[in-house]
Amino acid sequence: MLSPSEKTVLKAVLSKCGERSKCLATAADILCRVPRHSEISESRLNDILKCLEYDGYVDVVMSDRHGEMVYCISLKERGKGYKRESVQSRRYVLYRFFLAILSAFITFAIGRLLFAILK
Repeated sequence: MLSPSEKTVLKAVLSKCGERSKCLATAADILCRVPRHSEISESRLNDILKCLEYDGYVDVVMSDRHGEMVYCISLKERGKGYKRESVQSRRYVLYRFFLAILSAFITFAIGRLLFAILK
């Protein structure tokens, strides 16, 4: 399970890469795609990218280009399937929510029915 900051960075990386499985990005490229309320610094970004690499979402190679740190990011299968995984988890949560509402309604109806019968 990814932390919220890891999810936001992974979404930013996916938006940077687009449909390609590899991309070159600077820290500024990634951080400009992160929402303002996240407040992720460059050092924190390095840690998050290492965690995503450890979890098997991306491969990251850091390089120095004219004094600027550049990330060569390659998406792994888990990284490519993240969007699908997030949609499925959202559907599952909605399914469980509606199932709980339906079961509460059925319980209420059965209770009322029993109350009317046994009155």
